[in-house]
Amino acid sequence: MRDRGQVLAALVLLAVVLAAAARVESSVGERPLGAAAPPDAPSGAWLCPHGGGEAWDVRILLANPGTEPVLARIRSMGSGRPAAPEERMVPPGSTVRVSVPGEGREASTLVEYFGGFVAAGFVELAGEDANGVAAEPCLAEAGTRWLLPDGSGLRGFDDVVVVMNPMPAPAVVSLTVFSEGRDPVRTEAWTNVTIRPYHARAFRLDQVALGETTAATLVEAELGRVAAATLGVSSEGGIRSAVGVPGGAPSQILPGVGDAGRADLAVVATAAEERVSLDGELLAAEGRQTLPALAEAAPRPASATTVTLTTTGPATILARAEGSGVAFARRTFGIVGDQGSTSGAVEAAPAWILPPITVGAPAHPQIALANPGASPVTVTLRALPMGEGEAPSPVTIRVPAGATVLAPKGFVTGVADAGVLAVAEDGTFVPVSASYALGREGWATYAVAVGVPVPERWLPV
Repeated sequence: MRDRGQVLAALVLLAVVLAAAARVESSVGERPLGAAAPPDAPSGAWLCPHGGGEAWDVRILLANPGTEPVLARIRSMGSGRPAAPEERMVPPGSTVRVSVPGEGREASTLVEYFGGFVAAGFVELAGEDANGVAAEPCLAEAGTRWLLPDGSGLRGFDDVVVVMNPMPAPAVVSLTVFSEGRDPVRTEAWTNVTIRPYHARAFRLDQVALGETTAATLVEAELGRVAAATLGVSSEGGIRSAVGVPGGAPSQILPGVGDAGRADLAVVATAAEERVSLDGELLAAEGRQTLPALAEAAPRPASATTVTLTTTGPATILARAEGSGVAFARRTFGIVGDQGSTSGAVEAAPAWILPPITVGAPAHPQIALANPGASPVTVTLRALPMGEGEAPSPVTIRVPAGATVLAPKGFVTGVADAGVLAVAEDGTFVPVSASYALGREGWATYAVAVGVPVPERWLPV
């Protein structure tokens, strides 16, 4: 009888864990509650595997484009006991900045929202163990397979893969690292790793790919669902962050702005059967240009490589692959060495929010809009201010087909501390923001991040 009772108790416990996981998974991403909930009471979540370090300043940025306030619940997590959730109200048409713990490379944040929609991103200013600024949008969903092209095992780099488990049940993950000079590496220490509920782990790439220029990672969840990103820390190149690509995509749109004219495009191809074919275009201010260097640099099967490209002014890389398990990340370089990185977008959208990524003054923010389509797009930019300050008037920009253009400097300077809602009158596009800041003249740090797509139902009338 005792054994029977223990089995029954174990089955009940398993049912409770699975039900809890299902409830949280149903709230990840923007989606309504169940049928019993009123139609105007949606909920969702954002997953922010930002990482951190000693005395880092990490901020979660929440922007509400709607006409009603939205409740946000912020839960920080890492290797230790999860912090108690903090609740913040995000007023309509505004942006809220929330400081979160940033100790440890594994530092991560879960944002749940209720009663409307908010977009979320993060920006982090390195502290005592590094220099520079990094920024990225948060992820809308947890997944079972993430590709992370932007990593390096070179000496002087302390690049890590941050994996967070936002669920109330354990996750089990395995990591495989791809590089140019060796076969894929999957060590025993990185296989079937358990991540406890509401915890995160950091995996140092130099432990398995020391000396490799490109160290791309495949994260697979054998149990549960996770979110993942790379955090790059360089003794000479500052810091950068790039969120994962969910399982690979046939193409990615990787905009850039404000950099020093050099872009490193990291490519990973996880399939071992055959060599993938690559091609791409550069969407510059003057229009489309072919990228023959990309077609010539396709990685061999089950490997990763880095292609160095030269760009001038605002420019977007439209990268395409014929083959499965391929992903791209774009690393750019600031004029004083601080790096930026982005995974871009897998598709264009009609509406986006750009969270503010400027960390202080003096600063030099920029916004660029990329149109990968075949017809011009007219985009209106509207500020979502932080606090009660007066917002500048909206501006409207025409983006030619196959081009990337800058937003007016006067508008961008006036919204450096605000989120920006960007909406196309027709067609689709991808926006990107960049910011230099701090130092004597405001050029000491550099960060770049694409926007967060906004579901059509949450656009103000």
